[in-house]
Amino acid sequence: MSRLLLSMIAAATLAAPAAAHHTTPGKSHAVATVTLKEPVKADGKPLAAGTYEVWILDEQPNVNAGATSTAQRIVELHQNGKMVATEVAEVFGSERPIGTSGTTGSRMGKAVVQKLQGGEFVRIAISDAGARYLIHLPTAAFSEPTPQPQAPSRVVLPGPTGSSQPTQ
Repeated sequence: MSRLLLSMIAAATLAAPAAAHHTTPGKSHAVATVTLKEPVKADGKPLAAGTYEVWILDEQPNVNAGATSTAQRIVELHQNGKMVATEVAEVFGSERPIGTSGTTGSRMGKAVVQKLQGGEFVRIAISDAGARYLIHLPTAAFSEPTPQPQAPSRVVLPGPTGSSQPTQ
């Protein structure tokens, strides 16, 4: 009887850390570490160049009238142990999306950071557990709002005889 009790206590002790790993609903674990070589925008905020952990959550973003997208996941970018931004990742099955063939990364997941043609976006491509995740971040150089023309203070309209008359 004591062996059985001791075995049950040992099994419960060993299983507790594994069960405690997912105590926060919707949270995942860091699936990849990526290095951004230039500033980008994530979640509408500037994100400095540096090394980040990418966390893929179980959450799916709302797309229309509260409906969730099964082809997308919310991801968090962490730096120095703090969550600094959230973004949306496109999710693909085990097939390989075109243009994301090279991967590097740690034991967590394989990841590659690519500057897309034209320089407007940086793509983070992650392979983890049979799925592919693509995150697109606008580069800081292209994320500034387009300058809008200033309204003129005076408008000159041609008069009835062809002469110009200033209006106010």
